[in-house]
Amino acid sequence: MDKSDSPIGSSVKDHIGADRTRSAQYRDTQDRLRPFEEIARMVIMRRAQLGLTQQELAERMSTTKSVISRIESGQHRSGTDTLRRLAEALDGHAVIGFEFDSKPPSTGDFVRL
Repeated sequence: MDKSDSPIGSSVKDHIGADRTRSAQYRDTQDRLRPFEEIARMVIMRRAQLGLTQQELAERMSTTKSVISRIESGQHRSGTDTLRRLAEALDGHAVIGFEFDSKPPSTGDFVRL
């Protein structure tokens, strides 16, 4: 590894951008996981707002702490039933919609789970 390969002295954003440029596999993996990372951030923030531990959230969902940990890692896909139960455990509702032709969806394009 030479100095030009080192992330030291560069921002995380710059380092990720460089990795995206160099590796199609990295780019594809990052793009595939982006929605799950966004869900993870929402779950972590909401759980913190409610003052819940991962164990307490797991109990509300009738699941295990390891399931919550995997969801919050943003590295795993979650099915619609899991997302519905997760939203309810966080005192919310899961909503699924579709986008077509790059137009933003209207409220009629969403289904509450």
